[in-house]
Amino acid sequence: MSNAIYANTKMNKVKLNKKKIKDRMVDIYIDVEGPGDKSSEAESSMRRTRVSAVCLGLLCVLLLAGIIVLLSVYYNRTIKDHEKKCNNLSQSYSLNQTNATAERYPLQTSYNTLIKETYQLQTSYNTLIKERYQLQTSYKTLIKERYQLQTSYNTLTKERDCLQTKLTVIEQLCLNGWRYFESSLYFISTEKKTWEESRLDCQSRGADLVIINSEQEQRFLFNFKMEAWIGLTDNDQEGTWKWVDGTVLTTGYWFKSEPNNGGLGFQEDCVVMYYGKENPVQTWNDHKCGQKIKWICEKVV
Repeated sequence: MSNAIYANTKMNKVKLNKKKIKDRMVDIYIDVEGPGDKSSEAESSMRRTRVSAVCLGLLCVLLLAGIIVLLSVYYNRTIKDHEKKCNNLSQSYSLNQTNATAERYPLQTSYNTLIKETYQLQTSYNTLIKERYQLQTSYKTLIKERYQLQTSYNTLTKERDCLQTKLTVIEQLCLNGWRYFESSLYFISTEKKTWEESRLDCQSRGADLVIINSEQEQRFLFNFKMEAWIGLTDNDQEGTWKWVDGTVLTTGYWFKSEPNNGGLGFQEDCVVMYYGKENPVQTWNDHKCGQKIKWICEKVV
């Protein structure tokens, strides 16, 4: 708007100047053509030169004014075109920004959804990895337990077969006069033999003269109500009583004042269990090994 006002103001000034120039030219023309001193042609030529210069200057001024007006008009049109382009670009930018914002929202939503799904998938993957590890651990544990159970089964089967064999042996031996007590079988003889002969008979039966290891066993044998050889002797060293398996006696069930070696000059180196004593844990007596007495054999099952 200011540019338009400025242009109009200049146009008015140019019009006024044109009027003044015309008036001045008329005055000059009158002066030239009017009465005066015609004698001086040099002055007249000078005046014409001045008039031409003035006219030329006026034409230059007019040309400059026209150029200024044209430039002003071009500038105004350029400014308007530029403003129009700027407005168009601004509208286009706003439209593109609006479209971009509209397109960005679903893209952002899709991106957020993908991030959430990725997190869920990662969580599920981690859970599956953990479950796989637990299953592998359980599998290994079950394999180990199965091996242990199989080993236990084989052991139990072997023990069962062994017990079955022992039971068969025990049943057979019991049918042949053997007695069973705490994992041992006992044979009670009906004959009488020396201590050495009695031991040989036991060994021929796959056993040996009885070794008494506990008070319970002592009471069990006492209930047979008989006098019999047991597997205890001090033949190797007088006074050192040993069982037939070579172990030294630690607990004895001797009768009162026994062992006494039978007094002076006697050799009582073998032990016999007496029946009829009042106390079942005081029944042992050292006796001559050559005496013929019944005996008791023991076979450990």
